[in-house]
Amino acid sequence: MTDPGDDGSDHLRRVTGAMVALGLLGIPLWGFLRSWTAALVFAVGSLTSLAFWALHRVLTARMLTPSVRLRWLYGFLSLGKLALIALVLRGMMGNYPAEALPLALGVLLFVAGILLEALRLMFQKPEATPPE
Repeated sequence: MTDPGDDGSDHLRRVTGAMVALGLLGIPLWGFLRSWTAALVFAVGSLTSLAFWALHRVLTARMLTPSVRLRWLYGFLSLGKLALIALVLRGMMGNYPAEALPLALGVLLFVAGILLEALRLMFQKPEATPPE
């Protein structure tokens, strides 16, 4: 039940909640099904994904400013999100090269959270009939 003036924050909260739930579910699953090292690596990937998502939310909200200079600044700072993932991937793969799959799946939790919210919206009953 969203009103037309909604800024979409409820969707962002649901995506974050899905990421946290998938991360908390994945840690023991990797631990029991593979190894506790894999669970640790998945947890690092999950935390990186949550940090990426938090940076994305902050920088995107700040880009919605009338100042063109600030929009360019926050656009440039958004490259930091990619640098965060690159640094974590480089560091973890140097220390745990055999755990690439749990790390990649942990980092991709933000994609899974967005897809789950998209699926929820796809099957949600529309509140108003679409125009003809």
